[in-house]
Amino acid sequence: MSEKKAGQILLKYRVMPEGLEVDLAQLEKAIAAKLLTTGVARLSKAEAKPFAFGMKALNCSIIVEDADGNNDKVEAALQSVPHAQGVEFVEAGRLM
Repeated sequence: MSEKKAGQILLKYRVMPEGLEVDLAQLEKAIAAKLLTTGVARLSKAEAKPFAFGMKALNCSIIVEDADGNNDKVEAALQSVPHAQGVEFVEAGRLM
């Protein structure tokens, strides 16, 4: 009998910068570094998308192990990134 292997989960978040002056490329690097150093997940990709009043937000795709699927740790890591004003959970799905 084979043991079922744990999979991965893709979490999507919208990360809002503090203001228009925030360099989104630097914010993306800071998010990737924070996730790696905390060991909770890894950033798969991030895309800048218009949000409101000329402001852009980063739509982040983040991969976590199914066993670590608690997104509270991911959200806490994202909220602690400098120049990130707000974090909004968008969706989750299992990777095959």
